Amino acid sequence: MVLMAKNFLVTGAPGSGKSSVVRETVEILEKMGLSVGGLYCPEVRLGGERVGFKMVDVATGEERVLANVRQPSGPMVGKYVVNVNNVNEMAELAIGRALEKADVVVIDEIAPMEINSDVFKRLVKKALDSQKPVLAAVHKRASGGFIGDVKSRRDVRLFEVTSANRGILPAEISKIISTESKIARF
Repeated sequence: MVLMAKNFLVTGAPGSGKSSVVRETVEILEKMGLSVGGLYCPEVRLGGERVGFKMVDVATGEERVLANVRQPSGPMVGKYVVNVNNVNEMAELAIGRALEKADVVVIDEIAPMEINSDVFKRLVKKALDSQKPVLAAVHKRASGGFIGDVKSRRDVRLFEVTSANRGILPAEISKIISTESKIARF
């Protein structure tokens, strides 16, 4: 039996446009009439310098600090300190709501900062195991551990973002997801 991909992962080098591809794909899916929920994690800049990242609920716009150079305590990833409580809460709210109500679950990004949260990892696994299509950005360099396990699932299709394909991937991925979600609903 051939297992059909229903989890669509976007990867690429830092700064390649993974998050942009995810956000543009979400816009196209919503124009197609699909409801989208989940998380995205844009960077936070202060005076032109990146000082951290926040988590934003795709459905509600609610946001919380994911990691910051000035975060008082928590696990460190590079120069950033992760706010695990915020990751736990946002994963429960946004991914949980998306699993209940959305046609498509978005997770931007499955990466070293976010996986400090066992709640986040549990909900990512629940989303990947669900019947709903999942669109996620995933850390490129990780090949082992939780991220490696996600990337090596048999129900995953991996798209690598490059300067050559960055402009066409959102349309390509949204077409595949919309086709898959119609199959899943009927």
